[in-house]
Formats: sequence, structure tokens, C-alpha cells
Amino acid sequence: MNDEVHNEQSDSPPRPVGVNIVLGSVSLLAGCVSYWMMPEEMDEGARRMAAIFAGAVVLWITEAIPLFATSLCVIALEAWWVAVPEDLGMAMEYKTVFNSLSNPVIFLFLGGFILAKSVQKERIDVQMAALLLRAFGTRPWAVLGGIMLITATFSMWMSNTATTAMMIVMVQPFLSRLEARDRFRKALILAVPFAANIGGIGTPIGTPPNAIAMAQLDDAGIGISFFTWMAFAFPLMLVALTVMWAFLLTLFQPRGDRFEVKVEQDFKLTTHAMVVYSTFAATVLLWLTGSWHGVPTAVVAVLPAAVLTVTQVISKEDFNRLEWNILMLIAGGIALGDGITSTGLDTWIVKALPGEGLGFFGLAALISVLAVAMSTVISNSVATMILLPIGIAMAASLGSSTIETQVLAAMCAIMASFAMGLPISTPPNAIAYGTGQIENRDMLLVGGITSIAAGLLVVITGPTVISTILNWLS
Repeated sequence: MNDEVHNEQSDSPPRPVGVNIVLGSVSLLAGCVSYWMMPEEMDEGARRMAAIFAGAVVLWITEAIPLFATSLCVIALEAWWVAVPEDLGMAMEYKTVFNSLSNPVIFLFLGGFILAKSVQKERIDVQMAALLLRAFGTRPWAVLGGIMLITATFSMWMSNTATTAMMIVMVQPFLSRLEARDRFRKALILAVPFAANIGGIGTPIGTPPNAIAMAQLDDAGIGISFFTWMAFAFPLMLVALTVMWAFLLTLFQPRGDRFEVKVEQDFKLTTHAMVVYSTFAATVLLWLTGSWHGVPTAVVAVLPAAVLTVTQVISKEDFNRLEWNILMLIAGGIALGDGITSTGLDTWIVKALPGEGLGFFGLAALISVLAVAMSTVISNSVATMILLPIGIAMAASLGSSTIETQVLAAMCAIMASFAMGLPISTPPNAIAYGTGQIENRDMLLVGGITSIAAGLLVVITGPTVISTILNWLS
């Protein structure tokens, strides 16, 4: 489960307070300018929402304050400045704003967080990774593929940062068997963060952009089920992993044809571990069979939350240490999208943008390119929160079908996860770079080319492939 919150997850020193004050002032200025520059005929609610949107974008991009704090500011400003006044003539109440905190996607992610926390607490992730690595033999190409496949699999359900930290440790014994000048060392290190980033696209709970996309679609009444998301995202994840694997082998060829290494880890089946295994299996099974039994994915997600806390696998301390900041970040994105739609700001944005000649394919390509470009230098969650409301509004203005709007949202979220060209692009990249085994140019070369290749793959095939799968499953 990817949690792309840069400053809050990296070890970089905080900026001086004076710099953050200046950036905060720029955010306030951006909001004021946006408010006064809006057309006179625009409704007051839309003008105020435009100011909130502009200020939030500046704060999210500059990270003058924590990302989740910006989301809370969005919710507070919408409730106090947009929803409470009764003279604005809008169909928006403060209860609508607060509903973003109880959106079904929030509970879906909460269930995923609790599952991931239980797996980590019982060290099931380490035990399973060690067990699986032994199955890939001694051939360098097989070991590399095994590391990537295991990393991506864990990242589908766990934090990509935690997955990367775990797998980097698992890779160390392999590095010790290679000569210092063996370029294959770089392949093993780079494989971990890139596979963690790619793995997040495989499930709706794999990364916040996926959750944001699902929430926006749910609000539009055209939500995507858990199984449907995996039906198009999982194959794409496997293709991307295969391309990355071949690319790493080509650029960093091993000097030998085999090496032996033992990854020692005892497999322990405790009572709590059995509870986690059974709960995890039942939850995933219910998520994947939603079309049969009809239970919403968010309702299924409260199952592990209840079982794992009642059995005390997750203690009060564990519960308090969940990634609540990520949930607040997602809630802020949901509130922003609701505000833009409820006030009619989306209509004005669409009118101001030159989208008439694009057509759906051109719009999907534009949003996808912007998603990967923005996510390379800022949080992928932020990039998705900025782009999706605009993209969905523009799709509606073009008369796009339900399937096309779903495709657009999915492409935006997926492309945000493919941005990994710099050490600052994602926390996993920063962790790998911090090992000292790779250089910035290595990450830029492999990650940059992968971002471009993945972008082309998604833009060229996405509209056709994803829409075909959606039509088949609808």
C-alpha cells in the first residue's frame, strides 16, 4: 500500500520556519488573487471555492505545512466559508463537507491499514519474503525477478515505504556475495523501490491515488468494484514489472551466471499469526467476489478492523499508530472534489480550458502526461487530487460515457504511480538512494525511461484495454 507523502516519510531536514511562512503567504496570495480574478457573473460560492482550490494547490505542492494539514484546512474552509453562509444559493451544506471524513473509501483504506499493520506486527511479511526468495534459485535473472515479484505483491497490500525498507534488508545478503564492481548490485537495489511503486497500482488499496480516483467516481455515481479494478490494473502491473525486469538485466548485466546465498528466517505460526492469515484470506476473498455477494468493499473492510482489534492482534497502541495522516489527506481530496462540483466551479474551469478540440483520447492523454510529470516532483496523491476533479469535469463537458470517465480516472491514478525518476519522487526511491549503492543518474536513467515507457503504454493502450475490460465486466 503506497503512501506517497514526501516530507512526512523522508529523512530530509525540515525547511527553516521563515521559508514556510513565505510559502504560506504565497498560498494566501494565490487564494486572494483567484477570488478577485474570477468573472463577476460567477456565483459567490464558486469564487470562494476557487480561492480555496488555488491556496490548497500551492500548499500541497510546496509542502509549507504537512500535506494532511492542508487537507484539514480545505475541510475547515469549506465548512466555515462556503457551506455555512446561507446567502450563497448553493446546494452544499457543512454536513456534505464533513461526509468526506466518513466516505466509504476512508473505511476501505482503514481496513487495509489494519491488515497491513497486523502482517508487519506478526512479522509475516519478513517470514513470507524469506520463504519465497528461497524458491527462486541461484540464477541472477531469477533472483532479480523474484525480488521484484515479491516486493510488488507486498506493495499491493502494504505501505510501499515499509515494503521497501523490508526488502532492502532482504537483499543485503545477495549484495554481499557480489563484487563491488559488479553492476548487478545496482539492479538488485533499484528493483526494490521500482517494484514497490509499480505494485501499488494492482489493488484499489495499493496507493492513495487509487483511493482518490475511486472516491471521485463514487461521488459521480459510477464507482468501480475491487475486482474490476484488479481486472485491468493487475495485468498492467505484471507487464510493467516484466519490462522493468528486462530493462534492469540489460543495463546492469551480472558478471556471473549464478550465486549462492541463504536467507535465514524461521517460519513461526503463532495463534495471532493464524488469526491474521485467516482474516487476510477472508477479506481478500470477499473483496474479489463482491459482484457475487453484493457486499460493498468498504463494508468488507470493517471485517479485519473488527476481528483484529477484538482478538487484540492490533492493540490500542497499534491502532493509534495507524497512518491517520494518509486518511486525512485522502479526505481532503474528496472534500475538494465535492466542493468544486457542488459550487459549480468545475463548469467554469472547463469553460476556461481549451478542451473542446481534444476529444476523449486527447483529454486522457493530457491528464496522464500531467499526472506522471507532476508526480515526479510532488506527492502523487496531491497530483491526483489536483487533476482528477478537473479531468472528470472536462470529460463530462465532452459528453464522455460512464466507461470513458472511469477510464480517465483510472489512467490518472495509475500514471501517478509510474512517476519514479528522481530520489525525491517517492519514499521508496529515497530509501534505495540512501543505501549509497546507486547514483542519482542510475535512478534517473531507469526510472525516467520507465516513466516514459509506461506513459506511452498506458496512453496508447489504456483507453481501449481498460474500457474493454470495464464493458466486459459491467
